[in-house]
Amino acid sequence: MRRPRDAKSFSEFNAVREFKLSEKVVEHINLEGDLRVALIFPNTYQVAASSLGFNLVWKWFNKIPQVRCERFFLHKSFSKFYSLDTQTPLDEFPIWAFVMHFENDFLNVLWLLKKKAVPIFNTERRSFDPLIVFGGALTYTDLPIFRVVADVILHGDFEAMMKDLQEILAYKDRERLIERISKLNFATVPVYGIMPKNIAISDNINILVPSSPLICSEGEFANRLLIEIERGCPWSCNFCMMSALKKPVRFLDPKIFKETLKGSNFVGLIASNVTDYPWIDEMIPLFEEMKLKVSFSSLRLDRLNDRFLRFLKLNQQSFTIAPESFNDKIRRILGKNFTDQQILDVLLRAKKVGFDEVKMYMIYGLDEENEQELNQIADFVDDVKKMGYRQIKLSFNPLVPKRGTKMASRKMQDLKILKSKMRILRKLVGQNAKIVFEDLMSSYLQYQINGADECNSPELVEKFNLALTNDENFLKNHGVTSCEWGI
Repeated sequence: MRRPRDAKSFSEFNAVREFKLSEKVVEHINLEGDLRVALIFPNTYQVAASSLGFNLVWKWFNKIPQVRCERFFLHKSFSKFYSLDTQTPLDEFPIWAFVMHFENDFLNVLWLLKKKAVPIFNTERRSFDPLIVFGGALTYTDLPIFRVVADVILHGDFEAMMKDLQEILAYKDRERLIERISKLNFATVPVYGIMPKNIAISDNINILVPSSPLICSEGEFANRLLIEIERGCPWSCNFCMMSALKKPVRFLDPKIFKETLKGSNFVGLIASNVTDYPWIDEMIPLFEEMKLKVSFSSLRLDRLNDRFLRFLKLNQQSFTIAPESFNDKIRRILGKNFTDQQILDVLLRAKKVGFDEVKMYMIYGLDEENEQELNQIADFVDDVKKMGYRQIKLSFNPLVPKRGTKMASRKMQDLKILKSKMRILRKLVGQNAKIVFEDLMSSYLQYQINGADECNSPELVEKFNLALTNDENFLKNHGVTSCEWGI
């Protein structure tokens, strides 16, 4: 790729190139196909680098012989949008495949389309426009608002799609591609009125080992080899899309797991709950023997035994659990089937092995919740403080009802009520714990995007379109991105 000559483009080119140079290659990826596919994570590099799924799809896309797939991320100052892999401009790619993991990234997609003068509504696109494809975690259910923008939506696990995609992607003409994709059982093609007959599910995650082909120096799991050891979730939390839509649960074979670890020093294990992995206890001695530094994506508090807690303490100063509530009634409504005593028990055992910092994820904003339940949070934090914890962090997220879950028919509470509860919680708990609240506007946008139906989706997309047109800082001002857009 020839370097751009003007200063602005060169600065953008160089910024993308620096990110690429900071990555450590674990598996060489061949970029030899004739059909160029832009795999776009609609957020910052740091968020993209934290997504194992993004890098896995990139790796597996390039196993299709005729495809040359390159990675892209967004930044508010970009105009050319160079690929991470060869610094090729986005305009040279006829297929733009967006990885849709977070609802609010949908607004970032709209921002990019406007920036590149691609019509936002799929019905308005022309033969020379890129083919807009959506995939990712949010496609395991049907979000009507996606059907207004995407030309194609691919639902499910990418591995299970590869054989069919290999045959279809032999075609390069845009209209011919759409026509062929419309024959797939796992595809939505809005302009043809085609809905999916099923979700593509990979029954065995051991065939294509879900380990990252590179190690990124930035992001939540910086400098770690990421390995997916569990896909799906065995639990049935009433508010969670993963537990509702990603069954059956599948595990990485322990022999393959051990083989994948060879040569590694720092590893990040990805799962709905790492403690659900059936062989985790037998892996701990191997971790210790290899002197591995291990990070864990999430832990279920009622599966934390003393052996695991001791190993955890060797790797980190604090630990994170998700009780969601300190009230039995609210937990039952949420589908969390553990007791107050189990929460206190794991906190006490963690303190005994040396932890003095804990972070807990909480949900508020249920209609059944009253001031008495909020007061119980303060009482519970008092009990934890008395155990001797130096720092207690509570991260509060409002309940955002999601499609496909048992709470899908609920409505998000009014913002005034949620703000009132925030004030009460700060007053009750603020002296004994550090409290962080998810941005309410960001949560409400998430609720709007997830809950939009066939009737109001076009109107909502137009509303977002006008907001982006009139306010270039709309995304940042409304807490849409997961982190700052700066480099």
